[in-house]
Amino acid sequence: MRLFTCLVLLAVSASAQVPDGLVPRFAFPESGPLLERTTTTGAFFDVVGGRSAVFGYENRPFEAWVYPLKIFEDARLTFNLEAYPVPSDGLQIMRRIEVRPEATTLVYTHPAFTVRQTILAPIDEAGIVMLLDVDAIRPLTIGMELRPDLGLMWPAGLMTGFVGFDAERGRYFTGEETQRFYGVFGSPLAVDVSVQPYQEEPQDVPTRFEMRVAPEVARDYLVPVVITGSTTGRADAEAAYDRILGSIPALFEETAAHYRGLDETMRVDTPDDRLDEAFAWAKVGMDKGVATSPDLGTGLVAGYRTSGNSERPGFAWFFGRDALWTALATTAVGDLQTTRDALAFLAQFQRDDGKIPHEISQSAAYLDWFEDYPYAWASADATPLFVIALADYWRQSGDDAFTRELFPVARRAYAFTAATDTDGNGLVENTGVGHGWVEGGELYPPHEELYQQAVFVQAARSLAELADALGEAGAAEARAAADRTLAAAEATYWHDADGFYAVATAFPGAPTLSERSGPLTDADMRENTGFLSAANRDLGDLEVVRENTALQAVPLWWGLFADARAQQAVTAVGGGGIATDWGARILDKDSDRYDPLSYHNGSVWALFTGWTSMGAYRYGRPHVGAQALYANALLTRQDALGYVTELLSGDYNTAFGRSSHHQIWSEAMVATPLVRGLLGIEVSEGGRRVRVAPQLPIDWDAVTVANAPAGDGTYRFRLGRTAEEVLVSLSGLDAEVEVAPALPLDAVVARATVNGEEVPFETVRQGDVQRPTVRVAASESTDVRFELDRFGTDVAVRYEPADPGDVSRQVRVLRSVASDDALRLVLEGRAGETYTLGLVTDREVGEIEAEGARATLLRAAVQTQPPTYALTVTFDGTPGRSGYVRREIAVPLR
Repeated sequence: MRLFTCLVLLAVSASAQVPDGLVPRFAFPESGPLLERTTTTGAFFDVVGGRSAVFGYENRPFEAWVYPLKIFEDARLTFNLEAYPVPSDGLQIMRRIEVRPEATTLVYTHPAFTVRQTILAPIDEAGIVMLLDVDAIRPLTIGMELRPDLGLMWPAGLMTGFVGFDAERGRYFTGEETQRFYGVFGSPLAVDVSVQPYQEEPQDVPTRFEMRVAPEVARDYLVPVVITGSTTGRADAEAAYDRILGSIPALFEETAAHYRGLDETMRVDTPDDRLDEAFAWAKVGMDKGVATSPDLGTGLVAGYRTSGNSERPGFAWFFGRDALWTALATTAVGDLQTTRDALAFLAQFQRDDGKIPHEISQSAAYLDWFEDYPYAWASADATPLFVIALADYWRQSGDDAFTRELFPVARRAYAFTAATDTDGNGLVENTGVGHGWVEGGELYPPHEELYQQAVFVQAARSLAELADALGEAGAAEARAAADRTLAAAEATYWHDADGFYAVATAFPGAPTLSERSGPLTDADMRENTGFLSAANRDLGDLEVVRENTALQAVPLWWGLFADARAQQAVTAVGGGGIATDWGARILDKDSDRYDPLSYHNGSVWALFTGWTSMGAYRYGRPHVGAQALYANALLTRQDALGYVTELLSGDYNTAFGRSSHHQIWSEAMVATPLVRGLLGIEVSEGGRRVRVAPQLPIDWDAVTVANAPAGDGTYRFRLGRTAEEVLVSLSGLDAEVEVAPALPLDAVVARATVNGEEVPFETVRQGDVQRPTVRVAASESTDVRFELDRFGTDVAVRYEPADPGDVSRQVRVLRSVASDDALRLVLEGRAGETYTLGLVTDREVGEIEAEGARATLLRAAVQTQPPTYALTVTFDGTPGRSGYVRREIAVPLR
């Protein structure tokens, strides 16, 4: 039985000498962004450093980890005011939360006192600091109750063998019989009065120590609590405790300085402050995924949640595919060190046959993780994703040395995946290899998953590009493999009658997860998560699983599919069957397999939402792209303040209880679609070529980007737009640049100039936009101007966050195609609901044509240039399962 501990911190009276260890008041350094609100009971919060973390819920207890050890759980504060007989439970009087990148403050209020508990997890110290700032009318006793629970992260857990107290120094130590793993926690003021004597039978009883915090002392000092741990014994944990206690102001400054350093990566300034805020916090959220485990190294973990009754705090261990999808975002924003860390960490664990690990527990060094447990090799997709992420890093950075060092790893990874086409049909396989994306539920088990084909094709093309850049052999073979697989995928997964790409091929006799009896076993996992065994080959001919899923957005991201089909696929993932106001479902709600609570056949993931956004932007569908981008960005304030959760219900805007509420790739799926989609920034050839092709909402007049990375430097650009021109100004860039802003299809460009000199341009049309394109060798300062004879026509949508627990209600703009005679819209709305959109045009408008809907147009009261109208649409008809109906509306133009 684990011991239950109650720590009560006590300061001295005004007349007594101030004890050593109290921290003189100092101004907390700040890194910049701040989010604050009244506490929301049950909302997750975390404080994460490079080697430690606190996980908890607002108005509920918290737990502390010093990687890879859990130190304690069920921690909370209590308060007793002198001459006030009623104690106060901190969970009941916690009123506010203030979140900064470097620290989180919980504010407790009472008519007679306010206490601010500021929690810091340093960047590079194996410990945690809590500072208690007391403001009280009389002496106050502060208690901290907790339950020691020393244990390694799953699956190498330990039992707390003992807890002791060092009365002289006011600290607890908790260890186990080998004397290797230790936690130390306490305060210089702590005096224990109830640690159980050895003679007593172990009981679940509190431990208490009391001292009073006098107002006179609290006026000048802060009360510290320090938490440390070690995998090399008590002496190391004690040394860390002393080091941290003696350097608290410096640790606050170092941590704040680290996050101020994120300003040296890409910054954006758009007309929507909510988007700017979400982007800034996405960078913070990804940075907090960088973790150092003492016996494994530094890499990217997947996400955070409390461990509850388990030994797994969310996904706070190293995942291959999570890190690699995130690396595409860290590269895009210019955090290249994090990308290098993620790639180098995974490369060291590559299997001899070339496979890249799926997951590595933080306790992997203390057991035979790679042989005795099946989870390391459960997936097939981390292996090709490694090649993709390395090539993406090289395109952006031009770092030949690092890329050349890891190229053999990428070559082996490519070869491993290429060899999984065992029947020679051009499609790489999951059977006998590992899951691609779907790892359970009604869509499982796939034999040849569309998602896996997409990541292999992009990996093959990426390997070819790297081989050419580094002077290595194999480029032609890799390109041929990519072409062969892409042709097979088009032939296999597309059906004209469906209007979307099917999810997979499968053996019809293979049991789905719901058809099996009993739990998933380790033996199942060794057959690649349950059912992807070679024995399935004997179950009959393959069938195509013709389901509309978000997975088809992955090949759309990389522009792999033919345009005509891709346009239909964008509509399929952008409609109300897949799209919700809080993100993309994996599976269409109209499917009989759909379950809103299913991990893999109904829930909403920010990851899928980011894929959808990128796929839509890639094919010139900015409305679908923006809807998905905003769905993710607007989650920044919903649950864990500042962070985006892992998965939510497919029907209601509510996260799953077991969701990792700070999921690292969810942050990436704010950053990547904003940078590569909305802003259209792509860097290639090692930073020597840059494409700037923004697809901005029609009612945005400007956007500015600073510290955009290219090669070994950064540049700045600003796009300004008026009724007469679009001006793209670049500075600090020495590269070949392609400038291609998206305009409505009915816009007319009169001419283009570079620094005042007229230049030729070409216009490329795709989806709902046209892109006048200029190519130029950029110098220190370059202005590219497009003069307009006609501004063009489009609609504008204001995206709002869904209320917690609500169903989807937002209007969806699936198509907005402007021509010489009309703007033709494909809209979805809830049956019976009325919506108002902005319509921006410098042309005369006629009477609206709408079948199955009622629409009116009214000139806006505030005059703008070009003019803006209020387009009001009421949707009639009988909805499908999604609650939405789809209507086409034409606005005549002259």
